[in-house]
Amino acid sequence: MSGDASVIRWPSCRRRRAASPVLPEELVVWEILVRLPAKPLLRCRAVCRSWRRRTSEAAFLLAHHRRQPSLPLVSFHGPLPAAQRQPYRRLPARARPIRAVVDAALDTLDLRPSPSVRNPVLGFNDYNYYRDYCVHASCDGLLLLSLGNNRFYLCNPATRQWTGLPSLTGATGVALYPHVSSGEYRVLYWKGGAFVNHRDVVYHVLTVGSSSSAAPAPRRIETAASASPSAKRFVAAGWLHRSDHPAVPLRGCLHWILQGSPPEKVIVVFYTAAESFRTMPSPVVAAWDWPRLLEMDATLAVSWVDKSQTMMKLWVLRDYERGVWSLTRRIIFPLVEIRSIVNNCRFHGTVVSEDGDVLLHCPRCFHMFHSDTNKGELLQTLCWRNVFPRPVGHCFRESLVRHQFFERQPGELRIID
Repeated sequence: MSGDASVIRWPSCRRRRAASPVLPEELVVWEILVRLPAKPLLRCRAVCRSWRRRTSEAAFLLAHHRRQPSLPLVSFHGPLPAAQRQPYRRLPARARPIRAVVDAALDTLDLRPSPSVRNPVLGFNDYNYYRDYCVHASCDGLLLLSLGNNRFYLCNPATRQWTGLPSLTGATGVALYPHVSSGEYRVLYWKGGAFVNHRDVVYHVLTVGSSSSAAPAPRRIETAASASPSAKRFVAAGWLHRSDHPAVPLRGCLHWILQGSPPEKVIVVFYTAAESFRTMPSPVVAAWDWPRLLEMDATLAVSWVDKSQTMMKLWVLRDYERGVWSLTRRIIFPLVEIRSIVNNCRFHGTVVSEDGDVLLHCPRCFHMFHSDTNKGELLQTLCWRNVFPRPVGHCFRESLVRHQFFERQPGELRIID
């Protein structure tokens, strides 16, 4: 070997890139990027202009939304002074407590991994018993909620966009749905309700998304003409007023199961195309209380928790047109394991996924229990120190689809990272 220093020549970057295997961009976009959650996908847009352009197309955004998991929404808030738990209006002026506030959050809970994962959706820094918030609808990545000021907002947490809906101020109940033929999003809402001097409830339809620049004003639905004889007495009295048991959209209709004071256990159906009401039978429940309506495997299902808080029954609608129900499962709650952790609590059971995941929670404790509907086994014990969890009865699927009715503006709604 000569005295000259040895020179090692590395192949050029261009030759190395050519030699290494490269996935086709079509495969990267439609098999990898389309499966990412919203936040990682937005970061990947900075890789190159081609990725940014292709992941911003309407067809990709819609496919990305359909690939996202539908996860249950859970409300979390810290402990509040005991005095605030008393109804504010019943207390004399001098006895009313200072309205202390705490942080609150609305998160999705991914139960597929163990332990489960909380994903932030919305955050509130002024929560208390008098400034509560309520989620009325979750549809196509949009959340319709009302705040303690009795005002309604429509927001997309994934894109950090929101808009106010002043026409809904003072509404007793609302339901959000996509209108298929027009491509609009509409809100069915009503003001008044049961116990309001027995007056008929007035129903309106508000268009919040339109291809035109100006959406029309809310339209009134005449109950006498739009409701069948079987549905008229329930609809006119406003028995659709319970927001903690929201409407279930299916087959272009909205469905509510009546509960509480009505002697009959029926399901009220609203046809979004014809804008008319009718009823359909619900399972015979006898002494069972507080049914919950949900969607499982593209059909309706009804769950009940018995008065002893030991068992849940699950009914599935086998024939939608004829209203034929079938009792599919009896779930015995794992109370032995639960009572060893938390005692003297009344539990509420909620089916939160199409796979049959059940969340058991008590309003007065920091624990929540994850069970399944197959064997009733306790899968996970969830606990957050000094934080009260509560399933809100909705599921959320992220969406980056653009909507013209959104405007970026500062205000009372804060979306957290």
